[in-house]
Amino acid sequence: MSDWKTTYTHFLDTAKGEYAGNEQRGDLLVQGELALAKVTVDVASKEISNIEREEELTLYFQMKQLLNMLRAIYNDQFEMQPEKEDALVAAVLYFVSPFDAIPDDAPLGLFDDAQVIDYVHEQLASDIDRFHHTM
Repeated sequence: MSDWKTTYTHFLDTAKGEYAGNEQRGDLLVQGELALAKVTVDVASKEISNIEREEELTLYFQMKQLLNMLRAIYNDQFEMQPEKEDALVAAVLYFVSPFDAIPDDAPLGLFDDAQVIDYVHEQLASDIDRFHHTM
């Protein structure tokens, strides 16, 4: 198991190369929405603690914002600097991948995903604010 920052760097490199095209990003949007639906099921589960539910809700809302931004970029309704767009795509890639720093099927498997999403969410704070004011 590696740390999330090292693994995120791998996904960032992948975002810059393999996910530069709109077709790949369209597929990524679908994968992101499916992965987000799984988080919704987890949040609704009676088998998780209130602390876990709160963490997953934060992850859900942050990820939903990032997916909405990616969809707007995909539809040519919003623009970002290329390096920030790459960070956005890398965060979504990390979220949808079952194989990252902590595999998603392991206990606490979404913990590293939440760290990455929170990290990128902070990096893109001004873009997120601009997105909400323009959409």
